[in-house]
Amino acid sequence: MKKILYTACLGLLLACSADPELGPIITIDTAEIGAFPRLLSLNSGEFDLMDVSNTAYNHDLDFRTEDGGQNVVEYRLYVSHSDNDASNGDQSAGEQLYRTFTPSDFATNSGTGNLGMNLNLPMSEVSTFLGVDINAVSPGDFYAFRSEVELSDGRVFAQTNTNATINSPAFGALFDWRVNATCPISDELFVGDYLLSYDEFGDQGFAVSLDEEVVTLRTIPGSTTTRTFDATFLSNFGGFGVSPTIEWICDVVTLVRTDCAVGCGSPGIFLNPDGSLPADITDDSEIIVKYIEAGGACGYDATRTMRLTKQ
Repeated sequence: MKKILYTACLGLLLACSADPELGPIITIDTAEIGAFPRLLSLNSGEFDLMDVSNTAYNHDLDFRTEDGGQNVVEYRLYVSHSDNDASNGDQSAGEQLYRTFTPSDFATNSGTGNLGMNLNLPMSEVSTFLGVDINAVSPGDFYAFRSEVELSDGRVFAQTNTNATINSPAFGALFDWRVNATCPISDELFVGDYLLSYDEFGDQGFAVSLDEEVVTLRTIPGSTTTRTFDATFLSNFGGFGVSPTIEWICDVVTLVRTDCAVGCGSPGIFLNPDGSLPADITDDSEIIVKYIEAGGACGYDATRTMRLTKQ
């Protein structure tokens, strides 16, 4: 049997331990870094198809550099559009440079002391820029944003040349993201206690995946269409905490790709979405999603169908 390694600190020059209270020896304050935009708060994370004229994506960020963002000369934002509804033509639009922000756009964040900004992206403005007919945008269409940070010494940092450790939740870097066109869900739905069980499991992997137990679903700030919960993964190896996220796009639901921070080496184990299943966003009595438990270096891929039944 392959040895399971706890990889919560995700590698490079970090000391990892199965004790969840132990963190990496190297922290963001002591590591040699270049620059990255850090997500401070997600205020609105989707484009509401019920209010296309007014809906906007919005988040607060600051710049993490050796001098708190003082050496950032440009923050560049690119955008593209993916049209996933073949019934009304193809409005897909390739990536273009959308906005360039300079130090005059930045302000000192009162909480961190770093330079940063509020990023507000109206759906109407972004669509007009790309030449997309906003009234023809359908559920499942999305806008992809990509950013770069340029420093005064000429170095440019993006997701492609930034270590995965910095892009992990531990450090909160947010270079690239996508905004779905979707239907909002009331915060009172799909929350609370649910019994986790499996309709399909198979025998690949390590005999268990997420524990079949009662879990508590909760909302995620800035998004009405996602819910997350804390679960135990691979309890027969002592158990590791994971927090899967579920996302609804109007009439379908899927599991968001989840890094389990566990593995037999690199790559580690991920829970990857296996398509979308039909859903009724007005009925929160049960949730059914399919995912592939990708074993990575453990050498397996297992299809799971997970059912969450409200208690």
